[in-house]
Amino acid sequence: MPYTITYNEAGYIVLAGAGDAKLKDLKEAIVFGLPLVKEHNCYRILSDFRQLKLNLSMIDIFTIPSIQSVLSRELNMPFYHFRRAVLVPDHDYDKYKFFENVAVNRSHVVRVFIDEERALGWLLQK
Repeated sequence: MPYTITYNEAGYIVLAGAGDAKLKDLKEAIVFGLPLVKEHNCYRILSDFRQLKLNLSMIDIFTIPSIQSVLSRELNMPFYHFRRAVLVPDHDYDKYKFFENVAVNRSHVVRVFIDEERALGWLLQK
């Protein structure tokens, strides 16, 4: 899965992915993104996965919040500091909504969106 991770001067980090995504790809993106979070002391993340083909089972999706929690703890960046908006394609909305439900049930602050303007509005609200 090719991806980019950048800091936006408006006060958030953008993780944009494209192509086929497997669980190992998402883990890699998390690992490479956390140092940028630390560098900018910015815990607002916009994950733009509209160009991504999610090749994950429901079990894989279920494990992602745990993986995020463990990786952020290992880098001394508790997951509860993060606020994440995830932009997704219409056709995969249900899979991502399942992820949102699992993550929120584990105390993550995350929401799934189809519309970028709404995602940014939620992400940047105080």
